[in-house]
Amino acid sequence: MLFAAFSAAASASEYSIQAILIANSPGDAVAGLVMGAPKDEKVDTVYALWLIRGGGRNILFDSGFHRERWFKLWTVKNYLRPEEAVRLAGVNPEQVTDVVISHAHWDHMGGIDLFPKAIVWIQKDEFLYYTGPAWQPTGDHGGIDPDDVQQLVRLNTEGRLRLVNGDNIELFPGIRAYTGARHTFASQYLRIDGHPPFVLASDSVYLYRNLAEHKPSATFTTADYPANLKAQERMVRLAGSPDRVIPGHDALQFQKFPTEGRVAKIK
Repeated sequence: MLFAAFSAAASASEYSIQAILIANSPGDAVAGLVMGAPKDEKVDTVYALWLIRGGGRNILFDSGFHRERWFKLWTVKNYLRPEEAVRLAGVNPEQVTDVVISHAHWDHMGGIDLFPKAIVWIQKDEFLYYTGPAWQPTGDHGGIDPDDVQQLVRLNTEGRLRLVNGDNIELFPGIRAYTGARHTFASQYLRIDGHPPFVLASDSVYLYRNLAEHKPSATFTTADYPANLKAQERMVRLAGSPDRVIPGHDALQFQKFPTEGRVAKIK
């Protein structure tokens, strides 16, 4: 038993983490990212995904986007399709074993059809809401692409979808999913064990500035702001330092960590 526990811990500590840039978004309003920030302040942000390797797996946290309708609604510059972006880190699309979706928004779930052999992981409540009540008259499907939702259902019927049931769930040895930040109906973030550990926040923390100023990211409703702040505090505890909580859209992650081209080596 002791040997098994030691082996699991050793395996978990061997995960590497890379951030991969898929596009830039210049001139975003800071107030849309850091609740309570000055309304006229702007910041250049990024669209990214994160590659976690170890234990025989190539795991993507989030999958990017490629559906044309969103390019007309949002500022997207320097774009590279997600399946091409992962090649820059030395992984072919068919070598991606798993895609963990933080939440169902178009820029995070929109590439789930680009990795043909991957198992896709999403919170059960997120799946149930966005494949059902979100599209009813009283629902909220803002930022959700109907084609992505149909792809989720298709993956489920093909046996390639896994539903994560709640908080503090181990998905793989040393990688756990957490909830409570309420960016969407049931968004999740990841802690990757190791020496040191890291938390991949996705949009539960938009920018490092959210952590520094103790201000929430956008949430499912404004009533969820306190839950988002508590979740951010928890992320810092889980990572052991705010510097090891990786935000979803902050360009600084490609400056804080060693970067070659579009790929930053976080760990």
